[in-house]
Amino acid sequence: MTTIDKILYSGGNSISVSEKKLLLSHVLGLSNEEINLSNNKKVGEKDLKNFEQLINRRKNSEPIAYLTNVKSFWKNDFYVDQSVLIPRSDSELLVESVIECFSDQTKTYNFLDLGSGSGCIIISLLNEYLSSFGTGVEIDGEAIKISEKNKEFLLNKDRLKFLERDFTNFDTSLFDIVISNPPYIPFKEKNNIMKDVRNFEPSKALFADENGIYFYRRIIENLDKWMKRKQFLFLEIGINQLDGVVKILKNNNFNVISIKNDISNIPRCIIAERS
Repeated sequence: MTTIDKILYSGGNSISVSEKKLLLSHVLGLSNEEINLSNNKKVGEKDLKNFEQLINRRKNSEPIAYLTNVKSFWKNDFYVDQSVLIPRSDSELLVESVIECFSDQTKTYNFLDLGSGSGCIIISLLNEYLSSFGTGVEIDGEAIKISEKNKEFLLNKDRLKFLERDFTNFDTSLFDIVISNPPYIPFKEKNNIMKDVRNFEPSKALFADENGIYFYRRIIENLDKWMKRKQFLFLEIGINQLDGVVKILKNNNFNVISIKNDISNIPRCIIAERS
């Protein structure tokens, strides 16, 4: 048997100590703090073999989140696998923006998440708005299975349903607040993104036609078609897409209320309203 200390600090591979700790914590079922306090603890052959298998997958650039099936977002650790996009901290800006715009979290709203993926955004919102209801619409059945699994984070699971539908032509007329983080990376950028993203995350959740604008146009035109009530729209956008998306919004009877920048000061969230 070998010890945790030897596993973490032995040389011979390109994996950082911090990533080794994450993977070893996952294999042993220990927290990072427990790992730090257990340097001399011996690791059994089965656990060591499982750890080495994960290390080999990581050497091939597979994301840590897929190796551990866990990714933190907002206030929870969500289950993820290769059927869903890994939640990003940038997308937390959508949650923050909704809370900023609708500060009374005791009111009842009907939320709609278009292209809900792992479900992390709408689940996080419903954990803030405990009297509200939500629907996540996702075209991929495997992603729906993941979001249903993550729905366990809700105390009242009846407040949320996930539907396997085309989110670009879904009836949006019953909803007060619509959120979407659609695929928005232009196909021409595919070879320029990081290897772990390009090779492992689902392409259909990443890339879009029309220089990345395609799904925004489809979503906004569909909202305009179904509009029967006052509605608020929160969109995550990619780099250099602000002007194009704003133009589509204005051409479809939306007023842009606010634009939020991410921590790199890049426009990342558009808030719009249709009366």
